[in-house]
Amino acid sequence: MTFPRTALKLALSCTMAAGALFGVTSATAGTSWSIGVSVPGVVVSEPAPVYYEPAPVYSRPAPVYVQPAPPVRYQAPSYAAPAPVYYEPGPSWEERRAERREWRRREWERREYYRRYHEDRD
Repeated sequence: MTFPRTALKLALSCTMAAGALFGVTSATAGTSWSIGVSVPGVVVSEPAPVYYEPAPVYSRPAPVYVQPAPPVRYQAPSYAAPAPVYYEPGPSWEERRAERREWRRREWERREYYRRYHEDRD
């Protein structure tokens, strides 16, 4: 008696599905291990490390040292007067006016000299 190929494939796939289903439920045990089939030889890895969170612990805080403030010293106020400054009196407005008139007179003479003796020479 021979089985058709489709029935054989169906039985094989159901067997693999059942094995995967039962394999998943047993994997929740808390430890894990595996065997590598794709590498040459058999590789068995050790289980994953288990971490336990430590219980909370209360301890007294460290003492705090507060340094006292330094003593206050009062001194008599000291004042320093600035150095004396002496100004020389500048020219008065009459002197500046006279200097300005003198400059204008010299400038006028220079221009007149240039106009008389240099402009007509062509």
